[in-house]
Amino acid sequence: MEIQNSVAKVLRIIGIVVMIGGFIIALVSGTSHGHWSLILPALFSSFVTGMIFIGFSEVIDLLHKIHLQLPQNNNSAIALSKNKDDVNQQQPQKDWQPSLQDLEDIQELYPGQKIRVQATPYEDYCIVHVEGKEHIEVVEIGGFKPKKITADSEPELFNKIQNWYNNLASS
Repeated sequence: MEIQNSVAKVLRIIGIVVMIGGFIIALVSGTSHGHWSLILPALFSSFVTGMIFIGFSEVIDLLHKIHLQLPQNNNSAIALSKNKDDVNQQQPQKDWQPSLQDLEDIQELYPGQKIRVQATPYEDYCIVHVEGKEHIEVVEIGGFKPKKITADSEPELFNKIQNWYNNLASS
């Protein structure tokens, strides 16, 4: 049995009532008062108004169906955002480079500092070498703006990328 959204159902009923009521009122007022020129605009406006209600009910119904198909987790942000566990489980990808725009955006994170950006085998994750500092920093470029990834914010991902870098540096 399909679960129906009550709001969508009510809006659909309102739309149908508006269309039927507008048709009846237009015919009654047009025939009783002899204003035949008012029938067409009244019919048109009640039809358009009813269809708007029906359209909104369809949108709500479709969104409700999509919501029912999403995995149900306690944390709904996981369903909407990129799942970080997928990044941790996937095999390293190769042969990608950040775009020039990505490099400019990363430079904005380090104003006035000289940096060198290196792509990791994990797409959308770069290592940033800041001149004068011994440690590396990890930056994610997959969102709207680059974001620094730290051992505190995402320890598994950070350690995985740092281990990859240490293996690369030692070879």
